[in-house]
Amino acid sequence: MKNLKHYFIIASILMFLSAIMFFIHYLVFGQALNTAYYSLMNLCFIPLNSLVVTIILEKLIDSKAKKQRMDKLNMLVGIFFTEVGCKLMRLMISADKEAKNAIKSFSDLDKIKTIVLHHDYKIDMNCIDLDILEKLLVGNSNFFINLISNESLHQHEIFTDLLMSIVHLKDEIVFIKNDSNGEINISHLENDILRTYKNIAIQWVYYLEYLNKSYPFLYNNAIRINPFKFEETIEI
Repeated sequence: MKNLKHYFIIASILMFLSAIMFFIHYLVFGQALNTAYYSLMNLCFIPLNSLVVTIILEKLIDSKAKKQRMDKLNMLVGIFFTEVGCKLMRLMISADKEAKNAIKSFSDLDKIKTIVLHHDYKIDMNCIDLDILEKLLVGNSNFFINLISNESLHQHEIFTDLLMSIVHLKDEIVFIKNDSNGEINISHLENDILRTYKNIAIQWVYYLEYLNKSYPFLYNNAIRINPFKFEETIEI
């Protein structure tokens, strides 16, 4: 109601100013008919002008608002990788022998993106320490919940899928640990880990791409922590 009153006052002031200027124009030039003619002609173009201005302004405002939303969302993504993402990603890569040291240089980000998107994600369950994985996921449960509860996060489909897969994996591991029968469905658990592994790798490369375009100095800091880098081992 207050906003409506505010707009009414502004509209009244503008209409009053228009009437004053019309009256001044009449006093100076004394041509009421011509003044009315050109005034009406200008009024004819108001809908067209409004359409053009509305479209341009709307696009500018939407573009700026979208960039601000993406900046905020990527801040959350950055916090995620700082707190838990890189650790979780490295834990999973350690069980994928084909992924170890697959990325050594960040000179060509497009090449890295191609590697991550087309990688054949496989893990050796014998190399996954479920106790460490459980500690990492359960210890950050509140962190995951806070991220998921962020309404703006639902506009980021890739990151939302990642968080949902992580929460599902956490629940699955907790269930297995608390299962009195002690039976572990390795195949089901492996699929859950692979889903999380693929989602986190894809989100990681898109996050690097965003940093490289928008914040090069943060990108330089991010690539210092390479989750794919492992010590080379020589098989005898």
